[in-house]
Amino acid sequence: MAVDELNKSRSGIQLTEADKAIGRRNFLKAAAALPAVGAFAYSSAQAGPLKVGVIGTGMEGRILVSAMNPKYTYIVAMCDIRPDNQVFGKWTIGQAGHAVGDALRVYTDYRDICRDPEVEAVVIATPLHTHAPIAIEAMKNGKHVMTEKTMAYTVDECLEMIKVSKENNVNLQVGHMRFYNPLYWDAFRMMKDGLLGNVYHVRAMWHRNTDWNYWAHIEKKSYFDMINDKAQFDPTKYGYKDLMHMVNWRWYKETSHGLWTELCSHQIAITNWLFGDESGDVLPTSVMASGGKYKTWEDFENFNLYERNWPDEDEQEWRRNYDKKDENNRSISDHVYAIFEYPENRTVTYSAVQSNSLDNCYEQIMGTYATIILANENEYYLFWEPGWDENKAKMAAEGVKATQTEVSQEDKTGSAFQAHVSAKATGGGGASDMAPTEPYKWELMGFADTIKRGAPNLCDGKRAMMAAQAVYAAQEALQTQKKVEIKPVI
Repeated sequence: MAVDELNKSRSGIQLTEADKAIGRRNFLKAAAALPAVGAFAYSSAQAGPLKVGVIGTGMEGRILVSAMNPKYTYIVAMCDIRPDNQVFGKWTIGQAGHAVGDALRVYTDYRDICRDPEVEAVVIATPLHTHAPIAIEAMKNGKHVMTEKTMAYTVDECLEMIKVSKENNVNLQVGHMRFYNPLYWDAFRMMKDGLLGNVYHVRAMWHRNTDWNYWAHIEKKSYFDMINDKAQFDPTKYGYKDLMHMVNWRWYKETSHGLWTELCSHQIAITNWLFGDESGDVLPTSVMASGGKYKTWEDFENFNLYERNWPDEDEQEWRRNYDKKDENNRSISDHVYAIFEYPENRTVTYSAVQSNSLDNCYEQIMGTYATIILANENEYYLFWEPGWDENKAKMAAEGVKATQTEVSQEDKTGSAFQAHVSAKATGGGGASDMAPTEPYKWELMGFADTIKRGAPNLCDGKRAMMAAQAVYAAQEALQTQKKVEIKPVI
């Protein structure tokens, strides 16, 4: 899926246009009431681009490639086991202005790209269960690492990744791009400066109406043949039972934790941050969860979500696999619901479903003075409680605090991500003049800036591991149908 198609596919929260206009205006006026901070500009490009190898050039990998500014991160090598991903990866890398032809080295074994002396850093966009072994191999070879979220498959793997990054003095960043989104920094500062009052509840959701079936993206017979020709490609060599388990790895518990790690970790990373203090993010203390495999093929009979061009026998096999309830087929849940309890009487209620797309994706931060809604990466709204506005909220907050709350350790350095004062980010028409995929660009520029000039890493191993630990606990709560206590491990 191209970046433009991804942007178009994200429908916004269901508010009237009048309500959206009021919410945006309130948000911008409240942001203007915050203490001024210096505008941010990345400068690592002045030192020359970081030479990058991309490991995993499937759909997510190609989105990251499209977001890479060659002045900051220049792709010199790529690695993927799938012939189709190699073809489309090379094309996308060339289109994005990076190395082409013989100048681009193409690997099928991640260990080889990790040993390439020209590669300074790797960007990993592979199935979840492979994040840790690939990242550890790269860091042991002196490469800086940015890996897609969720950080790894287990807590022990997360801890080992942090340990290896320290031992080899390399940067480890995880792709929770909301930490590079200026709208989230605005919301963070409003909350920390008291403009929302006391926040006891955050409601978060990620709703889609899809089967999460990546066969659906195989649109041409030639594309299908590239991975289906057993004479050329055998997925069992790479630990996959068959092509279905490789392409739809998100369906199976041995390679994924499903919606918890693919979606929920993004939003829990943010609530850990919002509820944290100057010492850092905070973990939920416990979680309760429910959910299951609810959706069947019949839900799609009258809903032509994709144009599927595959042989009849493959569609029949897919139908059989989709509806089976045994643990060897589609073993992850397609609906999950959770209640995360935090210190200081704070709660996050969460849902991720695959049967309805209304409102799509948002975080609703509910305070005693006001509510902020952040949706789809580029929508921002603030609604005051009756009798409140930005001036009354500011006066109330100043009455409680002797001085303004310092935003974060990053801001103290003077080199933090401070684009939340950018007119481009928050002053445009519509929801915002930035595309939902814009934070991908900023996190990748930030990755280079951390390595080239020592700027703060806004999503390091510790922050990412805390998000991972919370969603692993939610998965356990769902499986055991018991409330799970969460204890810090770092």
